[in-house]
Amino acid sequence: MELLMTEQPMSSALHELLSLPDEMEKLLHAPTRRYVRDTKAMASTPADVMECPTSYLFVLDMPGLKPGDIKVQVEEGKVLTVSGERKREERQKRDKEEAEVKYLRMERRVGKFLRRFNLPKNADVDAISAAYQNGVLTVTVQKVPPPEPKKPKTIEIMRQKKMEVSFDQPLLSTLQSLLSIPDEMEKLLNAPTRSYVRDTKAMAYTPADVKEYPSSYVFVLDMPGLKADDIKVQIENGNVLSISGERKREEQPKHKEKEEKEKEKEEAEAKYLRMERRVGKFMRKFTLPENANAEAISAAYHDGVLTVTVAKVPPPEPKKPKTIEVKLA
Repeated sequence: MELLMTEQPMSSALHELLSLPDEMEKLLHAPTRRYVRDTKAMASTPADVMECPTSYLFVLDMPGLKPGDIKVQVEEGKVLTVSGERKREERQKRDKEEAEVKYLRMERRVGKFLRRFNLPKNADVDAISAAYQNGVLTVTVQKVPPPEPKKPKTIEIMRQKKMEVSFDQPLLSTLQSLLSIPDEMEKLLNAPTRSYVRDTKAMAYTPADVKEYPSSYVFVLDMPGLKADDIKVQIENGNVLSISGERKREEQPKHKEKEEKEKEKEEAEAKYLRMERRVGKFMRKFTLPENANAEAISAAYHDGVLTVTVAKVPPPEPKKPKTIEVKLA
């Protein structure tokens, strides 16, 4: 009996042998690192796609890059590929004696930006232009001129009899709606205000990094698609740094050629085919440390990234030692 209790059960050994094909299948079908990296990059690169009368517009949020860091290509003759990569800023020393920077918060995404779009059949891949401003990339793909319209063809329409079916409202549904009234009233009484919901969403969609230097605190926020005048930096209650701004949907673009020919009135409005880029309010609030100097704050906006620098209050001078006379008791 002792020998049987110390040996490995035969059923367990058979189970391990039978499970080997399943493990091998998982390894064979596991996604590659490149596939996972590209999928994350595409999910983190929001884009809007608009169709204009003579072109398609692809608008992507890619803050913190330079035009030379962005690559726009057409693959396989019909796939528009936009890519770029943002790296974490190198730690710089302002003075030789200054220690390295220390991150207090890291929310802004670094790494690869990537999006791919299948171009429509009427897209002209030989007439593509791109422009980058305030952290927003705009790629314009011209349309191939439409062919001449064909002559209309008359199709005979066969008439079919209509079937009219009507259903009465079940009594159970009426009773259920009456019983659910108190729950609805409770939701209305306890619902958060619109302002609270709007501010909460704005703060969730405004990623920020916070860095501490020996002589200052630096707040870096991604706010693409804005202008410097659209951003407000304030100090509330003496120690709360408040940053806000609002991005609105771009006005419908106008074409220079049709402006010259005075055909603006006849031009149709642009139609959105995809809307991913967030519009609305950007907002973040930070409680400043006790040694932050609220009177020494500066802000700079470049390539869709806002940098706010808050200087530190100089530390107090060390007090001189005080000698206490010791008396004999």
